Amino acid sequence: MSTIAETSTSTSCLPEQLQLQPETTATATSTSSNPEVRPTSSIFARNEEAPIHNVPMRVIRRPLPSELDEGKVQTFMEEMKAGDTFTPIEIIKVKSPLKINPTGPAETFYFAMGGCHRYEATKRLGLETIRAKIIEVPAKQMRVYLGAGSPF
Repeated sequence: MSTIAETSTSTSCLPEQLQLQPETTATATSTSSNPEVRPTSSIFARNEEAPIHNVPMRVIRRPLPSELDEGKVQTFMEEMKAGDTFTPIEIIKVKSPLKINPTGPAETFYFAMGGCHRYEATKRLGLETIRAKIIEVPAKQMRVYLGAGSPF
């Protein structure tokens, strides 16, 4: 298999506040009945041409613990070693001053909330970068999601 795409149900790896909300009930219907209707579980559903970046693993923060299926991680590692290309993970980018210095310069934070098996396989293999699409999100929205653990 040359590409691994994780199948998804009606849930998204993104917090509810960051998900694209359907404008009408028609958007929740099957895409096979209307080719113009796109899934709304990802912010990228609006733009299939969203650029894919090679994001350095060292800059990515994972604020939530992952529940990993060890077999899946091992399979992904084997497939990565064989040269398979995986679906990019979604990285949330936030620019904001630190809460300990609110008048200071804005710093850039990169958070990965989903893609835990691809992330873990990449990490264990010691790869320096991971393929990702980047979502820019206001600090205010991420503060709500991260709570007291928010650095900004």
